[in-house]
Amino acid sequence: MSLSFDVKNININGNSSRILLQNENGPCALIALCNVLLLSPQLTGPAGPLIELVMAKSEVGLNELITTLANIGMQVPRGAQSDVDRLLQLLPQLHTGLSINPIFNGSFEDGDEMALFRLFNVSIVHGWLADQASDPLQYEHVSSYSYEGAQQALIEAYDLQHGHVTANEQNRSAAEDAGFIKTFLARSATQLTDCGLEHLRELLLENSYAILFRNDHFATLFKNNGQLYTLVTDMGFKKDQGVVWQSLKSVNGSQDAFFTGSFIPATFKRSSTHASSTTTDARGNSRNPFSDPSISNTNASGPDPNFMTDEQYARHLQEQEDARVARNIQRNYENAQPNRTANADKSKLAKNAKNTGTPKRKRDKLKKSCIIM
Repeated sequence: MSLSFDVKNININGNSSRILLQNENGPCALIALCNVLLLSPQLTGPAGPLIELVMAKSEVGLNELITTLANIGMQVPRGAQSDVDRLLQLLPQLHTGLSINPIFNGSFEDGDEMALFRLFNVSIVHGWLADQASDPLQYEHVSSYSYEGAQQALIEAYDLQHGHVTANEQNRSAAEDAGFIKTFLARSATQLTDCGLEHLRELLLENSYAILFRNDHFATLFKNNGQLYTLVTDMGFKKDQGVVWQSLKSVNGSQDAFFTGSFIPATFKRSSTHASSTTTDARGNSRNPFSDPSISNTNASGPDPNFMTDEQYARHLQEQEDARVARNIQRNYENAQPNRTANADKSKLAKNAKNTGTPKRKRDKLKKSCIIM
C-alpha cells in the first residue's frame, strides 16, 4: 500500500489554506517543501498543480506528490538542466531522507540535495551557529566545520591521541580544534544557538517562508511581526483547527508556545494522541560523549501533558526531540569506536606488511545519515 498524507484545513490571517500533515516516521523533507509551496504567496503560480491536488483530496499519496513536484520542477524556466536531472533523481528518495550537512557559520555544504530547494526557489536555513561575538576563540576553531567535518576531526584527534596514526598537519590541526568542537556540540545539543536564532530572525524577510533544518528534521518556518514560527504538522493536531503554529523564541523551548493561524495563543484539549506522543523517557544525554557538566538533564517523562500550560507543553515536546538527537549522536559516536580500533589494527598490519607490497587503504569517511522522523 502506497504511503499517503492527511490534509488539514487551516486559516492564516483570514486566508484559508490546506497543508499536508506529517506521518510517524514519514518524510518531513517532502512535507516541509510541499507546505512552503502551498502557503507562500510568491510561489502560488508555479505551485498551482500541487495546490489543485491538495485542494481536491482529504489525503494525498506519496507517488502523486512526487509526480506533481517533478512536473512543477520541469516547468521552472530558470532551472538549469543539471538541476532538473538531479531533481528527478532525488524526488523518489525524499521519503527516506536527504543528506544535509550544515556548516557552523550558517551555511550548508553544497551538493545535489541543495539543488532540489534551489530549483523550487525555496530557501533552506539552520540556526546551528558558533557565536563570534561572545566567544571569538571558539568561533575561530569551529565555524569553518560542517557537522560531518566536525565528526571526522574528532576521529582524527582521537586516533592521534591514542597513537593510531602518525602525526601530520591535518590531524594536528584537528587535535587543536577537537576541544572546541566537543564544547560546541555539548552546548548546542538542540542544534540551535542563541546567535543562530538571531541569525534566523535577521535572515528571513517579513511574511516569508523557508525550510528550517534542525535536529535532523525539516520544518516549515515563517516570520510574522518579527517573530519566528514553525508550522505544526503533527498528526496528533489534525482535529485541532486552532493549532497552526509553534513559536520559535528559545533554544530549549522554554519560551515556545502554540498559536492559531492568526498568531493568537492557542487553547486546546490535549487528546490521548497528544499525550502518548510525549510520554517517552527524555533522559538521553546522561551518556552523551559530548556532554557538558554545566548543562543539566531534564526528565520530561513525568509530567502529565493534560496539566501543562501551552508553553510547558511546547518545551516538553522540544526536550523529547533534543533527547532523541542526543541519543543519535551518542549512538553514532559509540558505533565509531570499534571501527577506530579495527582501523588502528589494520594500520599496524599494513605497516608490518609494507615490504611485501601490501597496499595501504584509506579510511572511509564517516558519514551521517539524515534521520527522518
